[in-house]
Amino acid sequence: MNRRKFLKNTASAAAIAAVAPNILGGMPVYARTPWQNLGLAAPDNDNILIVIQMFGGNDGLNTIIPAEDDTYHQIRPNIAVPKAKAKRVLGSDVFMHPALVDKVHKNGLLGLIDNGRLAIIQGVGYENPNLSHFRSTDIWLSGLNSSDPNVRLHDGWLGRHFAKSLPNFPTEIPEHPVCVQVGGALSLMFQSEKGDMGIALTDPDKFFELGAGLSPDEEPMAGNSAYAEEFNYIRTIAEQSDTYSKVVKRAFDKGTNKLTYAAGFAQQMRLIAKLISGGLKSKVYMVSMGGFDTHVQQQRGDMTGAHPALLAAVAQGISQFMDDAVQQGFANRVVGLTVSEFGRRPYENGSFGTDHGAASVQFVFGTNVNPGNYGKTPDLKNLNSNGDLNFDVDYRRVYSEVLQTWFGATEADAIDVLGEKLAPLGVLQKPTSVQEDISFKNSLHVSPNPSFGDAKISFKSSLSGAADIAMYTLDGKRVLSVHNGFLAAGSYSFPVNFAQAGAYLCIVKTDAGQLSTKVSVLK
Repeated sequence: MNRRKFLKNTASAAAIAAVAPNILGGMPVYARTPWQNLGLAAPDNDNILIVIQMFGGNDGLNTIIPAEDDTYHQIRPNIAVPKAKAKRVLGSDVFMHPALVDKVHKNGLLGLIDNGRLAIIQGVGYENPNLSHFRSTDIWLSGLNSSDPNVRLHDGWLGRHFAKSLPNFPTEIPEHPVCVQVGGALSLMFQSEKGDMGIALTDPDKFFELGAGLSPDEEPMAGNSAYAEEFNYIRTIAEQSDTYSKVVKRAFDKGTNKLTYAAGFAQQMRLIAKLISGGLKSKVYMVSMGGFDTHVQQQRGDMTGAHPALLAAVAQGISQFMDDAVQQGFANRVVGLTVSEFGRRPYENGSFGTDHGAASVQFVFGTNVNPGNYGKTPDLKNLNSNGDLNFDVDYRRVYSEVLQTWFGATEADAIDVLGEKLAPLGVLQKPTSVQEDISFKNSLHVSPNPSFGDAKISFKSSLSGAADIAMYTLDGKRVLSVHNGFLAAGSYSFPVNFAQAGAYLCIVKTDAGQLSTKVSVLK
């Protein structure tokens, strides 16, 4: 990847953002190939998502550094990263913490940027941020934004998606676990009203020993009495424990790694690579690491300390995994993303650390990523009423994109999962993408722009098929549907009337790809 491409994608993304132990859950199993029933774009879609949870609240300001902002250095006199030590990304105004690069496999995350395999999302968060670790974690994992403690968040965005996609749940079980969590009890992210949509494991050998021979001899009970439902639920858990213990063990024994991974967090990524290469057909893997609650001794003047060590571990694990995936030939099937419940306060505290804050930084990695910098560099002179960073990108826009672009869900499916219409961020490429021609990429125009209310949307569709044209607010919420339905290949023009002044994002989605442009409305 060259500097021009990175800056081009970064500029486009900025414009869009500116306007816009071994516990097994009760997931059903299927005797046939499960992916035909998962709502995927094609029966042979074998795309995989990896979620890295950084628990404690990662400090975004000391991850992607506003190195050229004097205010940053003034409000963090002891823990700021000096510009001379920050790592500039491809000649842009984006800087990385040196721990993400120095002494990390193949130049770490900067190396991934160089190869076009990393996107940076700044200012990611949500409205009315909750600064409780547990509630905010539940918000991120559920995909539902509610800080109201009376609103119970009892299932996760991926749990809801896969539960919706498995109509015979929970009486039939897929041959492979749909979701796998490495370590701990099963995450809220994989839970649904129908049951748990995955398994949690640490050691495949131990997992096999615990699960082997648990398949019940009794047939399921008929009827819907409380006793029958409870009996069948326990029976399902026992059956899938036996089934999945064998499947996981077989994949682990067959799988391989092409390099030696570092100790610590990277070993979780090594396990995922081995299971994928061994043929496990799980759709989602989740790994996690704690320690990001850096109230004290976050960083020393020599760029060492708790936070730099954590960043180095994350970068090492991602970089080694991607190298392994490329060498083994499954890199094109995998995308990954980081999640953390919130960021840190802009001002350092009196203990050489930072306290709970709001917006932060997210990474998306893989060979099908549209690389660049998404969102805006934080404005340290324009904080919210609590003195925290304002969010710029709703975290659910990334989820919406994963569902629609990576897993082939429809927009209606994404709305069901996330509770409202949210514009995908544009950070992922279609896994079996249609090659977009130049005329299509450059065809979207809104005129006049700026507009005083009435305008015309023009574009060229290079393929026949479903098309959706809509206007979105700055934070990605749909406010006006212009067209939703079939369009033959050709040139089109649609009138649109804006009721209110403001800045909007026009998004056109067709089978040929997605187009977007900024629209300003004056009244």
